[in-house]
Amino acid sequence: MLAEADGSCSKAERKDKDDNDHGGTMKIDATCCNAEVCYPTDSNLLEDGSKLIDRLLDKFCNRHQISKPQTHKVEARKAFITLTKKKRKGRRLIDRTKLIQIRCLQANIQIFMKFLGNQMSNLLKCFNRHDCKCLQAAFRMFEQQKMMFENGVCSCIDRIISIYQPHLRPIVRGKAKAKVEFGAKVGASIVNGYTYVDHLSWDAYNESTDLISQIALYKQRFDMLPDEIQADKLYLSRTNRGLIRNGFINCYNHPLGRPPKEENDKSAEDKRRAIGERNEIEGTFGTSKRIYKADNIRAKLSETADTWIGASFFAKNVMKFLRGLLCLILTKMDCFGFIKRKFKKQHVFVLQYCNLSYTWS
Repeated sequence: MLAEADGSCSKAERKDKDDNDHGGTMKIDATCCNAEVCYPTDSNLLEDGSKLIDRLLDKFCNRHQISKPQTHKVEARKAFITLTKKKRKGRRLIDRTKLIQIRCLQANIQIFMKFLGNQMSNLLKCFNRHDCKCLQAAFRMFEQQKMMFENGVCSCIDRIISIYQPHLRPIVRGKAKAKVEFGAKVGASIVNGYTYVDHLSWDAYNESTDLISQIALYKQRFDMLPDEIQADKLYLSRTNRGLIRNGFINCYNHPLGRPPKEENDKSAEDKRRAIGERNEIEGTFGTSKRIYKADNIRAKLSETADTWIGASFFAKNVMKFLRGLLCLILTKMDCFGFIKRKFKKQHVFVLQYCNLSYTWS
């Protein structure tokens, strides 16, 4: 009970041939913590870039009391509004609108750079760090959109989906709700009900590469290797299977190749048990996103978003610790009768909330 309350792992259960201690079960999986950003379309990005250039020009001219040069903002805005008002947007209309927006944005960038070239001494005094960061992202976004439009492709390396959050990348997850998500990809592990964020990246990556580092982090935290690893089939590549086998770690998943014609009852029962227990990490992701706000991240900076995500999982671990502590206090004080009298029919749900099992006489 104390181990469950403070999150520590129990003592080593066995030793392998290399004299390494093994104990505990590690459940691993990855998820995406979505950021609060509208679905990125090419026309919306080009419109945001045009608005940003015009806003920075207004800010610079108002600060120094000089006349603003004429831009192509109205022409680009008119083409964008014509596209958005159409109920059914055909490919020809979308391409024509993108062509107008790209040409207008290119002309606006040239006007912006030529105008500020004569006022370079006052540039740093007018624009703050956020403006410079958004401006740099807008230039990169324009280059990417122009390249994709000229080559007739829909993707590129390090594609920018928001000039105000340039660290965001499309994460292809293939879920039923949304095939593509936009946010940070988090590789997490669960030990004794406590969630550990092992890897956080704003770029898409294959989560199977996290297994080596997660085993090393487990040994660093608990001074022993896990006795069992529960993961989905994406983690179980040939390399990872060899790593698990050489580390003398149990993993009750389906083997590679054709299923065996005959399988003993113990092996089948271990597989069913491992699959059922691994569902805990799926429920943990859902709880962390819905209850502890690890989804729809509203922080604009990548460092602030990292802190937001870490604080969400930290709050979940604190609540589990408090429930385990309450369970321990109730056990020491022998308050089972009080709970049964106080909550009457609801006492079973109270004990389930406290993660406390008790057989009533």
